[in-house]
Amino acid sequence: MAPSSDLRGRLPRLALVALGCRVNRADADALASELAGAYELARDGEVADYVVVNTCAITGDAASAARQAIRRAARDHPGAPIVAAGCYAEVAPDELAALPGVAAVVGARAQGAVPGVLGLLREGVRGEEAVRAAIPAAPAWGSAPVGPARHTRPFLKVQDGCDQRCTFCVVPAARGASRSLPLDEALRRLAGLGERHPEVVLTGVHLGAYGLDLDPRRSLAELVLAAARSRAVGRLRLSSIEPNELPRALLGDPEVASFLCPHFHLPLQSGSGAILTAMGRPYGADLFREVVEEVATRMPGACIGADVLVGFPGETDEDHAATVSLVQALPLAYLHVFPYSPRPGTRAAELAGRVASEVVRARARELLAISERRWQAFLGAQAGRDLEVVVERVGGGLARGTAREWVPVRWPASAQDERGALVRIRIGSTDGSECFGVRASASEPRLPA
Repeated sequence: MAPSSDLRGRLPRLALVALGCRVNRADADALASELAGAYELARDGEVADYVVVNTCAITGDAASAARQAIRRAARDHPGAPIVAAGCYAEVAPDELAALPGVAAVVGARAQGAVPGVLGLLREGVRGEEAVRAAIPAAPAWGSAPVGPARHTRPFLKVQDGCDQRCTFCVVPAARGASRSLPLDEALRRLAGLGERHPEVVLTGVHLGAYGLDLDPRRSLAELVLAAARSRAVGRLRLSSIEPNELPRALLGDPEVASFLCPHFHLPLQSGSGAILTAMGRPYGADLFREVVEEVATRMPGACIGADVLVGFPGETDEDHAATVSLVQALPLAYLHVFPYSPRPGTRAAELAGRVASEVVRARARELLAISERRWQAFLGAQAGRDLEVVVERVGGGLARGTAREWVPVRWPASAQDERGALVRIRIGSTDGSECFGVRASASEPRLPA
């Protein structure tokens, strides 16, 4: 049971842990908003009365991290009932239910039931009984944000689920079929967040599929264009989007270009056509190259990143070399490199040609080294530029934040540097991981951001 003697005169404290992708973080933000007034979010170091761990299952490492996070929560918040939620909770509920402190397991498809489950836990109901009782009342999309989000650049989930069925991915089993937030509701929620935050990150499990399930049918391009014209928020950032689904036609629209952050994360996975086919990816290396080059041409200085999956079954030295050659030839600012791990229930888990672990590690190291060099070069190229930055932290005489181009920036703080403010910083130097600058003077000439 959760400790009760110290609840007199205060709201119960709730610790939220979000692992994995931005969709999980968006779900955690939505949960925090829905529970506002009924729970107090635990600060760092505070012992919570209840804990929600929103888990990820995309890789073996992600599943391991979920188990570790739950064990750590049990240690850090002794006696607090833990709700294990999210994708790993959907595909392996029994594993999580057996961990210490877990009082209920709520899969990703029933995410909206978490508030009801917490309410039942407060009444002493546990396990499957609490989940079964809460699911019938679970809303499909949760509630709209009612106050400031937990992040200075909050996430808005407008799409969930996936119909793509890549051979290595467990997400369709965890999240179900693709479904979209209606356009009017998406714009309303975006405007609500925009009243309190200068930037919102638009996210989804398969963001490029936004609107295809709606009646009438909609599109991500339509949503972005409507948001730009309404100026529902100061600036909009897209989370990861398939290269073949990036609404490239909008990049040449001046209204959109001034509104949409020049930062695009495009999953590549492999530069080998044979491996992309085996993965079930809906594009080839040539299309990926075309998209990256077009973005770089239309939006000079944009930050372009890519996911790469290393060691997929059957990946040869030649396949890996094709990936290395492609990423080296393109103006990519960084790579997210993931060693392949088989996920039960996926077609790739049954494929022959498993790559030796030491080979996978060596290939990953090579790509990570390329990523490190590219990131340092990208940050170095910001010198002399004025960047528009959201203030995220202030302390010790310094302010830190994130630029439109995804550049982390640090500068001497002033009285105007309040968390959530938009400021212009002239970049002077970099240490290879972030940039350093000073407040830009409006009277001085500057390079364009």
